[in-house]
Amino acid sequence: MSRSTVLLFFAGLIASSVNAAAGGGTLLSFPALLAAGLSPLAANATSTVGLLTGYFASVAGYREDMTKLRGEVGATVVPSILGGAAGAFLLLKLGSEFFSHIVPWLLIGSSLILIAQPLVAKLVKTSEGVRSKPTVFFAVLAIALYAGYFGAGVGILFLGAMGLLYGKDLGQVNAIKVFVAMLANVIAAATFVGLELLHPTGALVWRAALPLAIGALFGGVTAVTIARRLSPAVLRGFAALVGVAIAIDIIVR
Repeated sequence: MSRSTVLLFFAGLIASSVNAAAGGGTLLSFPALLAAGLSPLAANATSTVGLLTGYFASVAGYREDMTKLRGEVGATVVPSILGGAAGAFLLLKLGSEFFSHIVPWLLIGSSLILIAQPLVAKLVKTSEGVRSKPTVFFAVLAIALYAGYFGAGVGILFLGAMGLLYGKDLGQVNAIKVFVAMLANVIAAATFVGLELLHPTGALVWRAALPLAIGALFGGVTAVTIARRLSPAVLRGFAALVGVAIAIDIIVR
């Protein structure tokens, strides 16, 4: 077993745990894939596909909550699908050079979003929801498009949006957020896979996605419990620091 395979397995495990505890796991899987030799665009697409197993495990833990919130969850399905597919298409359409230019700023922005999570949580608690259906549709569509294109910190964006739009308690909001983030990423991943099968470009690297997916599944099933016992502030700070460090490294180079 190669060193990069082991690295990607643990990157998937930790990223999945961070997603469950605080959000921002992509800020850990993305640099691990860069370290494994992938281009920024390939690292982004491969991270989206590889971390899906962790999202599935998280959604399974919220089955009862989502059953109670069928109406709210149902309203997010269409915009999540449209946004996730559009974001993934734009990533591949605009190409690696364009993505390489903007990825440092996406990383920095995502890191700031991650650090701001406590503020988002306060806004969620004070929100009185429910907003109009068009507002819900376009808010979810915009965030899902970002999820399909890059996705780091998207869980925090969804958490804030779902809280402000629905005004539920934080536990219920998190259940909706997990479902919406999973759906947007599933559609984005399906778009990457479909386009890569139709016209192979190397944007999706299967040998790297597999160990990442196995690690993410393990993290989603077991390490989530451990991660939730750790300080969310430490996890957020660590992931944000990694994101900013990688962004600075890319800018300097």
